[in-house]
Amino acid sequence: MSNKKLDIISFGEVLIELRSKKSLSETNVFNKSYAGDTMNIINMASRLGSKCGYITKLGNDPFKEYLESQWKINNIDLSCTQVVEGFNAIHFTVLQDDGNREFVYYRKNSAASEIDESMINIDYLRSTKIFHTSSITQSLSDSSKIAVERFLITSKELGLMTSFDTNFRPNMWSSREATTAIEDIIDYIDILAPSYPEEVNQIFGLETPQEMINYGISKGCKIVIVKCGELGAYVGTKDKIIRSNAYTPNGLLDTTGAGDAFMGGFLNSYLSGNDMELNLKYGVISAGLKVSGRGGIQSQPTKNEVEKFVSLPEIEYL
Repeated sequence: MSNKKLDIISFGEVLIELRSKKSLSETNVFNKSYAGDTMNIINMASRLGSKCGYITKLGNDPFKEYLESQWKINNIDLSCTQVVEGFNAIHFTVLQDDGNREFVYYRKNSAASEIDESMINIDYLRSTKIFHTSSITQSLSDSSKIAVERFLITSKELGLMTSFDTNFRPNMWSSREATTAIEDIIDYIDILAPSYPEEVNQIFGLETPQEMINYGISKGCKIVIVKCGELGAYVGTKDKIIRSNAYTPNGLLDTTGAGDAFMGGFLNSYLSGNDMELNLKYGVISAGLKVSGRGGIQSQPTKNEVEKFVSLPEIEYL
């Protein structure tokens, strides 16, 4: 995987994030940021030193310049992001002091929902080592569902590693629809990353992380990552299954985007040529540090912060 301009290209949707500490019915103040599972992952990987690119459709609304400037600050290559007429999706998020959370999304017919297979650029894909996308990207529209499959097939034909986060959202489609869509593409996935218990149970109909790993490997996946929230994570290949507890060195405030931070840390370490044990440690600590702050991206840790604690997790062999 040498002589490549980029390490990871990710494909999906970004939303403007308006965050408050008070309930939406009471607040008068929001903090502006942005988020989106496929962007969160490469933003984390970029912080750790990976070279990343993003493919989406960006609405030509007043948020466009803000998003472009933020992505460039974070060294995200935008060569194949298209600016189109339309609006960028928005979500309002609240994490109150008592731990209650509120999410409201406005994304139907957004610019990103119009992503399609015409956005495939062979030369751009050839410039990377890993292509990443998610089930959320599939669920945006009929055209995005087709595009995810075509991107994955093309990436495999070009010899890339492919990464896929199941990230099921019941407010976007049913578990049956998600299951069918994922089954249609699983043959083209090298790194599969569901969450336990929700996605393992609801999407794959399985009971344990080990069953999930064995299923993914039987379908041809090279690596299966099972993110278990406060219970840590499992990683499996055809040769071994390992796990680690979760670690939160600076405490726990907001779990939004923790799984994405995990994936960014894991993929960065994987691209560095580290063993699976260290890859798992990078994922666990990236997630564990992110949860000490609010928001999906703003609280992601730096490389120095991750490296300070990466030796903490203890690896268990199953």
